[in-house]
Amino acid sequence: MAHCTFKAILLAGLAATFMWADPVSGNLFYTTFAGANRVFEVSFNFTGAAFTLGASTPLTGIPPLKGADGLIFAPDGNLLVGEQSNNLAEITTAGTLVTTVKPGSPSFALTLSSPAKNAIVYSLCNGGCGTHAISAVTLSGGGLASNGVRYTVSGDDTDIRGLAFDPVTGTWYYGAAGDNALGDFGTIVFDDTAHTAVTKVLLKKVPAHDLWFDPFTDDIFMNGASTISQYNPVSGTIVSSIKGKGPFDNATTDDHGHLFVASNNGGLEFVDYDKSGLIGAAGNFAAEPFLAKNLDDIAPLGPPVVSKVPESNAIVLLGTAFLGIAGMLKRRNVAG
Repeated sequence: MAHCTFKAILLAGLAATFMWADPVSGNLFYTTFAGANRVFEVSFNFTGAAFTLGASTPLTGIPPLKGADGLIFAPDGNLLVGEQSNNLAEITTAGTLVTTVKPGSPSFALTLSSPAKNAIVYSLCNGGCGTHAISAVTLSGGGLASNGVRYTVSGDDTDIRGLAFDPVTGTWYYGAAGDNALGDFGTIVFDDTAHTAVTKVLLKKVPAHDLWFDPFTDDIFMNGASTISQYNPVSGTIVSSIKGKGPFDNATTDDHGHLFVASNNGGLEFVDYDKSGLIGAAGNFAAEPFLAKNLDDIAPLGPPVVSKVPESNAIVLLGTAFLGIAGMLKRRNVAG
């Protein structure tokens, strides 16, 4: 599971807040699970009617990694790479190794606990770790500084493959679906002092290999095997799904209704759902161009935002004239 990286050029200011953001372009970072080079950068462009990828560029300045899987941005703006072993690397976007630490267990998928500079990076073992599928490293100054510690997982599931935090409800979710498989999905409670995590299953046989929170809909998205699904925490159900050329591994969305999912077959699934709010709705634009052989993970669209004014608050500040627009923008209940 887990994450490879986007640096997207997003629409800014009030114009971005109050207009549909169909076109989007920028650069993304991704990993491959084989090859001499393992971390790459590529440009992408969506015009509203077509989605295209540029030529990929390997980050050749870094020394050979033990492996490469999970890929996310740290709060300091650098990239974190899970090396498929008890190694977690921090590299710059230009391809310079900053440091390497030992998280405590094999590091495949990566998830940040928050955008704070002292956040925890949860590192997930992709099978075979028993009750120690999760380890954690505490950041310092937004980057890696010290080794981590492995957690003891108990409850309904212990082989955790994906994690996502819902900031609206303050709930952590987990996925326990293996590679190219369906599996359990549920909630997980962390004790970062005792280094434990307790799981409770909510749904079974769902594509919960990789999970992430989508700020556009306030829903939890998940993918696995050949399916991408959208879970609504209010209804407690999967409200929309889409099929593609899996096996899907890692994915991300932006704030404007665009979905990017990496498939191990080399394709990058792209979906524009900004008008419907549902990834599987009829009329959505979707494409899956080939990106790279042995494609593994892609990362979120840049470093996490430390402070972000919620949509609802921004609208209140601008007065009641925008209440109608606020109703359009607030998508949580779009699934009914």
